[in-house]
Amino acid sequence: MVVTFSDAERVAAEAALSDVSALARLYGLPTWGVGATPVPEVVKGVVLAVAERRMRNPEGYVSEMAGEYSYRLPEAGSAGLFFRPDELMTLRQAAGRTGIVSVPVTRPVMVGKSRYYPHGKDYRGGDF
Repeated sequence: MVVTFSDAERVAAEAALSDVSALARLYGLPTWGVGATPVPEVVKGVVLAVAERRMRNPEGYVSEMAGEYSYRLPEAGSAGLFFRPDELMTLRQAAGRTGIVSVPVTRPVMVGKSRYYPHGKDYRGGDF
């Protein structure tokens, strides 16, 4: 389907794409779309879906009724610009940012009858 935007809608759509793309890089990889680093197709799909959601509902209304007019806003700050949990997981998977990682830990080693502390401090905080 081809949609023709007015000038104001085009500016709003470009701003939405820019904002959502920046958020996607925050949750994914900061280098996506920069230089020679390609953006995964699945990430493009997520970014376009969120940008469309923002264009359709820029104020972030959750519900609205016509009879006895009433509306309900979402939690503060969302304003149509957020990733759902499944979208966040997709971004993280595309970036390889899932699972458990290990962090090397250094501990004192016994050398003869004295302790060697790799960082130069003993457990009391003094220097050797």
